[in-house]
Amino acid sequence: MKRNIINEITSVKSRAEFNSRFDFSTRLNDIELALKESLNYNVDFDKELVKYIPIATVACFEAFFRSVYRELVDFGKPFSDNAVKFNQSKNVKFDFEIVNAIQTKILTVGDFISHILPCNNLDDINSNMSTLAGIDFLENLKNNNALIEEMYYGDNSKQFIDNSEQIIIDIKRIFELRHIFCHEFATNFKINKNEISNCFYSAKIFLNHVNSFVYNLLYPNAPISQWDMNEEASGNFDVVDKKLNELIVLIKVASKQYYPYGPIDDKKFNKLINEWKKYRKVKALYDASYVEGGSMYPLIYLSSMTTTTEEKIESLETEFEIALRKYACQINS
Repeated sequence: MKRNIINEITSVKSRAEFNSRFDFSTRLNDIELALKESLNYNVDFDKELVKYIPIATVACFEAFFRSVYRELVDFGKPFSDNAVKFNQSKNVKFDFEIVNAIQTKILTVGDFISHILPCNNLDDINSNMSTLAGIDFLENLKNNNALIEEMYYGDNSKQFIDNSEQIIIDIKRIFELRHIFCHEFATNFKINKNEISNCFYSAKIFLNHVNSFVYNLLYPNAPISQWDMNEEASGNFDVVDKKLNELIVLIKVASKQYYPYGPIDDKKFNKLINEWKKYRKVKALYDASYVEGGSMYPLIYLSSMTTTTEEKIESLETEFEIALRKYACQINS
């Protein structure tokens, strides 16, 4: 049977809280708790349970990098241009159903490309990232080139740069362990908890470092201090909130002439928007609750407000697309 890639992608997206690379932090924390718990026991059944750590860690790797591929492709140039190279190297092809799903915004080009790229090992990841970024990915990570300046370093980045060779060896090993535990009986395989622990913490350092690397790849001139990031987040929200308010006014005007179901009721529409704004605020409070009281709180809160607003803008533009298009034609004629 033909794969239903659209259903596969939408199902994967529905099972992630944020559907972005930032989900990796929550998953890593859960894996780390499981690892610490397993290290407290030394009984026969625990040898089987500890095999979960490499399996879950590799799953986190795959989900994280697929999110990165999607983010880079959907970000635009130069990454979207570089993605064309996959057509030659990996025979990536669009069919009409995929094109239609992208056109109707069920999924994005980044969703599709990231879903079909292989992530079976570190070589796959390095190849995909190198193609998209137009650089030698692992060498750039190890050699501290201009894409990441010293001022951006966190502790994970410093640890990776200081121990990159061993960390890469550990990551390759955790992929091997995952393959063994998923595809073999391995009844004669000796479980080494220290090895699994070391591999996990190397993977954690690596993913956190790559997360910083990707941020700087996308936003090379981004603010550095937490205060600067909070200020930028505030400015970003102001921009999209203004865009939303302007769109609402435009919809009211356009719908009076061109909405297929007749002019909208301004009072009911205003009430709908006001109720939605309450939801937007509650969602932002929830999203930022895990850093409440910390310096990152404004950044997470405002980023959530911005994302939810952007989603609402897209939703309204789709719902009132005909009326808005006809009104624009009238204005421009």
